[in-house]
Amino acid sequence: MNALDISSVTFRYDGASAPALRDFSLTVADGQMHALLGPNGAGKSTLMRIVTGQLRGHSGEVSVYGLATPDPKALSFIGCAPQPISLYPSLTAWENLRFFGVMAGLSKDQIAQRSEWALEKTGLAEYSESAVASFSGGMQRRLNLAVALLHSPKLLLLDEPSAGVDPQSRNHMYDLLAELNAGDVTILLCTHIMEEAQRLCSGLTLLDRGERIYDGRMSDIDNLEEFFLEKTGRGLRDP
Repeated sequence: MNALDISSVTFRYDGASAPALRDFSLTVADGQMHALLGPNGAGKSTLMRIVTGQLRGHSGEVSVYGLATPDPKALSFIGCAPQPISLYPSLTAWENLRFFGVMAGLSKDQIAQRSEWALEKTGLAEYSESAVASFSGGMQRRLNLAVALLHSPKLLLLDEPSAGVDPQSRNHMYDLLAELNAGDVTILLCTHIMEEAQRLCSGLTLLDRGERIYDGRMSDIDNLEEFFLEKTGRGLRDP
């Protein structure tokens, strides 16, 4: 069974002159780490929000492990680390995890066990009682990921997980993602770092102006950055 099936999804924001997504389809096999790449404004974050049930009103179908979203069971399989840091800065790392654990329906014991595991895996165990406001950008990114992992998701959605992260934190994150994937966590990765995508992912989908323009195996591509520029153009994509 596929982890994620997206079929002919079209979505237009109110007042927009063109759809953010147009007849977009994507399949991510169970156990795969798949890269979803595209320039700014291509529709990647919109797609993530549709898959997680935050955006409604689209045409087409989205299913997670055979269950149509936004069915609660389907959404329970998903962990998502969005591009904006989704943490409460005045709370400690531990308090953030406890809050999100309650929101996910975990028991007190589950929250304690999973929080300890997530903090250890993201290298934040010694900072569990520190306020998030005191964290560096890289530490906040890692805690953002810890929150996404808290309820043991089967499908992990990552939107620019290493943005603004130093090389040490980035390398730690790469090792963790490879470990998770080896443990049967399926990962859909959105990133602007070509080296990151080529190092981690076995599959690749390119999205531009809301449409899929390429879908294939990462091993078929020698230089991902050149391939990306050939497919999407070299012109600037400022908003």
